[in-house]
Amino acid sequence: MLKCKICGTEFPAIKEKHYISRDNGKTGFSSAFSSNDEEKIYDSFDCPMCGCQVVAQDRKRTYKTMNKEKEKCLVST
Repeated sequence: MLKCKICGTEFPAIKEKHYISRDNGKTGFSSAFSSNDEEKIYDSFDCPMCGCQVVAQDRKRTYKTMNKEKEKCLVST
């Protein structure tokens, strides 16, 4: 169960209502044209009563590894 910090409503975390939000530390017009990666991303839900964003937890980036054959192909070209 998640709890809204604004109105106090408790509600279940439903998969269909889940979305990912981000915080790059910038606000306003400058954040739209920045090429830097965002600093933090979060699993988020909206409160069904007041509509406020409720952050469930920090979301970690996926770590992808390349196998040796792909590395050889990339290096030899």
